[in-house]
Amino acid sequence: MGYLFVVRHGETKANENDVDAGSLDFPLTKKGKKEAAFIAKSLAPFEIDAVFSSPVHRAVQTARILGKPHGLKPKLLDDLDEAKLKPNFVGKPGRHHILESPEAFQETYQEIQERVLRAVDEIRKESHTNAIMVSHGDVIVALLQHVIERKEERSRYYVLHPNTGSLSIIQFADRPKLVLFDYRRKLLGVFKKSTGKEEGAASKASRPK
Repeated sequence: MGYLFVVRHGETKANENDVDAGSLDFPLTKKGKKEAAFIAKSLAPFEIDAVFSSPVHRAVQTARILGKPHGLKPKLLDDLDEAKLKPNFVGKPGRHHILESPEAFQETYQEIQERVLRAVDEIRKESHTNAIMVSHGDVIVALLQHVIERKEERSRYYVLHPNTGSLSIIQFADRPKLVLFDYRRKLLGVFKKSTGKEEGAASKASRPK
C-alpha cells in the first residue's frame, strides 16, 4: 500500500454542543457534510482501492461521502471504533479525551493504540494502492503518535489532535511516515483568523511530493 488517507468524521451536534457522543448515533451536521465533501473532492484524483470505517454512524456517513467518487462502499472495522467511554459519560456535556481523563474510559490508551494498529495491518493487507480510513479523534491520535514515535513523559499531554472532517496522510515505505496532518475545509481561513489562542488551529506536516 502506498498512502493511507486518515480522516476524522465530520462535525455532529455532539461536537457542536461539546457532548461526549461515544457510540451514540449522532448524524453529521450540514457543516459536517460539507467537511466530508471537501475531503472527498480533494481525494477524488487519487487512486483509491478501499475505504475503511469505524462502525459508528457519523464515521460511516463520512466514509460513504468519501467513497462515492471512487465507486466504493466503506468496509467496517470494529478496531476503528470510538474510544470506549464508561456509560455514565456517554451523551453527557463535557468532552473527555483518553490522555486527559483516562478515568472516563473503559479501555487504556495502550489498548486503543493496539487495536488501531491491528486495523491498519488489516487495511494494508487488503489495499494494493491507497486506502481511506475514517475514525475518531482519540483513535487517530493513538495512530499518529505511533507513527511519529513521539515520547512524552506527561501522560495527559496531547501531541496531536485532528479536527472534525480533517484529513491526515501516512506514507508506507521502509517505515510509516506522517506526510500531512489535519488538512480540512477553509484551512487558510482558520490561519488568517487565528490569534494564536483559538482552539483548533491546525498543524501540518509536509505535503507528499
